[in-house]
Amino acid sequence: AIICALTGLGIGPGDEVILPGYTFIATAAAIVGVGAIPVIAEIDDSLGLDVADVERKITPHTKAILPVHMQGVPCRLEAIVELAQQHNLQVVEDCCQCVGGQYKGKYAGTWGNAGAWSLNYYKVISCGEGGLVFTDDYDVYERAAFAAEPGLPMWMSDSEWQNKPFSRQCYRTSEIL
Repeated sequence: AIICALTGLGIGPGDEVILPGYTFIATAAAIVGVGAIPVIAEIDDSLGLDVADVERKITPHTKAILPVHMQGVPCRLEAIVELAQQHNLQVVEDCCQCVGGQYKGKYAGTWGNAGAWSLNYYKVISCGEGGLVFTDDYDVYERAAFAAEPGLPMWMSDSEWQNKPFSRQCYRTSEIL
């Protein structure tokens, strides 16, 4: 899901993505998986990104911030989104450990440009392997969906499909879902 969300946002080779040092390796691996460079930042007492350290890590190559909500605790999303807007950066929330979590009355995964949840027998949603991406931007959705299922343009009309196809892996979900 994180790979698809990053792809949907146009993150790719040479781009830097800031993530917390406290996360599972899959978060950094997803950044590397799209050809981007993971930049590790410190965490604060929310177990999420320390916004001051994130700001110190921003360079001209930084394209996104990837906050991770650990152990069901949302990180300080308001400050992260504000910082991202100041620097024209994308925000991809890793909500894999925070299904249904809220920050200031708004669900985790709905603050940034995209949210990602993973599914497996260790997660809150335990149903096989796979992931979910949430966004309110149609272009991000379409590119993320294409990253998961490269055959989509074949099933949709030209008026339905708006983006040009691109070379991708296939991250199709299983029949369990």
